[in-house]
Amino acid sequence: MAHVRSLFFKGPLADVENKAVTAFKLGRPSDVIWNITNRCNLLCDHCYMAADAHVRPNELTDEETIALVHQMGERGLPALFLSGGEPMMRKNFWEILELARSYGIRVTVSTNCTLMTRDAAKRLKANGIDWIATSLYGPAEFHDPMVGVAGTHDRVINAIKILREEGVGVAIKTAISAATWPYVYDLIQEAKDLDCGLIYFCDLITSGRSEGEDDGRITPEQWRELGDFIVEDILSEESKLEWDIGAMPSFIPFVAEKFVERGIDVSNGLERLKTISACPVGKGHMNINSEGGIMPCQFAQDWTVGSIREMSLQDAVAELYKLDVRESEGACSPEACEYSRICRGCRAKAWQRTGDPMAEDVTCLLHAEFDRSELADKLAATPEFARSAPCSAPGSC
Repeated sequence: MAHVRSLFFKGPLADVENKAVTAFKLGRPSDVIWNITNRCNLLCDHCYMAADAHVRPNELTDEETIALVHQMGERGLPALFLSGGEPMMRKNFWEILELARSYGIRVTVSTNCTLMTRDAAKRLKANGIDWIATSLYGPAEFHDPMVGVAGTHDRVINAIKILREEGVGVAIKTAISAATWPYVYDLIQEAKDLDCGLIYFCDLITSGRSEGEDDGRITPEQWRELGDFIVEDILSEESKLEWDIGAMPSFIPFVAEKFVERGIDVSNGLERLKTISACPVGKGHMNINSEGGIMPCQFAQDWTVGSIREMSLQDAVAELYKLDVRESEGACSPEACEYSRICRGCRAKAWQRTGDPMAEDVTCLLHAEFDRSELADKLAATPEFARSAPCSAPGSC
């Protein structure tokens, strides 16, 4: 994940980005995506978790979830994403959220919005929730069949309006695929019309119900077209929209090249990327599933390094750090690409394709024929971040 405006300019998420960098430098968790339940009331065609209406038999108990939040608070976690399934279907959802907020953790709720009410929106606002993230894939006649429940599109739109009326920020999420591509630019305009402050575009993840559908991804040329559009939007005086890009880390050096071509200083973003790269695997970032499994990335649910039932949150940070000290291979290696350390390629895609998380990312947007010299010079001029193993003793950082 990479917030483009906040990375290179002073966007709406610059503050939390800076806190994540500081946490990683101190050897602490920088952000956690927590699937608090696998239950969901939708059946999205592309769901990388294959979430459904059932509770997994080994799901964390309510007591275990609360103990985990206490760990997060004690370790100074800057950012927590509560996700699912549908997180609001978990019976102690509000207890988890409110305890996390009592520690000052910045919480974002990723919800399909079908359970959102006026009272829920007011309660989110009262708890200092700045953002919720919800999915739209196109017009109702496309969106509803894709999520498997009729009427969902209109319910989501109504929920967004309620949230904005109550002062809660909304991020629109969509999976970028051959199926959703025809609606992408209409979704951008709809997000602006609905006063949404952020759009999250994620490349299609071929796991769960979309396993084996690699040919469902859009082409690199289409991604570059979208990149050109986003650059223009960021540089326009009218738009303040934040752009978050998932599962396509090479998008970041691609747009950085575009900014450099315009004579724009990108050194602030490059310095940050030398600390926490566009693919944050091993950088204090982690995903925790509903059964307590600890994953380097939410998009690879079968790639676990342990369980929160067996190791502390701090031990998990140290275990994940072992991935950071390894180098990506093939076209993503330092020998092959000068952006290796600021991009790293999508490690989840490498894992899904080969079983080796360090294998090359075959969906990279950059090609050898591109002139990278100017950005490469800028990159060389930014300070290096001296990596050192995170400390693990409580209170030592």
